[in-house]
Amino acid sequence: MRLIHAGAAPQANQYSMPEEIDFPASDALRKSFRRLPAFRRKQELVKQGEAFHGLYIVRCGMLKQSFRDKGGGYQITHVFLPGDVIGLDAIEDRRYVGKVTVLETAGLLHIPFDRLEKFPGVQTDHLQLVCYLSRTMQRELTRMWNMMSQPSDVRLARFFLAMSSSFQAQGFSPSCFRLPMTRCEIANYLYMADETLSRLVGRFQRTNILAAQGREFCIKDMERLKSIAEAAE
Repeated sequence: MRLIHAGAAPQANQYSMPEEIDFPASDALRKSFRRLPAFRRKQELVKQGEAFHGLYIVRCGMLKQSFRDKGGGYQITHVFLPGDVIGLDAIEDRRYVGKVTVLETAGLLHIPFDRLEKFPGVQTDHLQLVCYLSRTMQRELTRMWNMMSQPSDVRLARFFLAMSSSFQAQGFSPSCFRLPMTRCEIANYLYMADETLSRLVGRFQRTNILAAQGREFCIKDMERLKSIAEAAE
């Protein structure tokens, strides 16, 4: 079964990422931003261990952050969606913790950190930025804790619900979407084996919770998916 029929272009509000989102900021704060040319799939934004030079705000597209340890182990630690801030974990040590790579053509704003440190703006400007930083940090801390402590089916259900919420917040369908991540990348991000992910997706399909083909997914039973996600709470 195909989720997008051959010869038919997908509806923009159904499968596509938005062109851009607006970052709420005053004119004074916006002057600190530098709008970058579009980054293409597989293009590298920063290297692991590279000297910290600023933060990035995702306006559109999707990126991943990966970490490789001294033993050669590889782990995807973050997936960045529109509205997220990249580089928060590099501020303290002034080095980027992991390599950030583009999963889907991305539009970014760069904020040189030295400009932020010297920024003379009013309190409202600072609060706007802090809210964005806090939201991204909290989401990732919560995600990593949940991923390590919950059963595999709960992790997968929460992943699909998070993707659904993100698309809905951007004005797109919360039920049907195309993800730029491969199945292997999704499995790595969710701390599970590729075989476990395949088995769970197959089970969700057989029980009519989900329809999937390649990178295209349709949530057919949102309530049952939520029930699985909440089972371990």
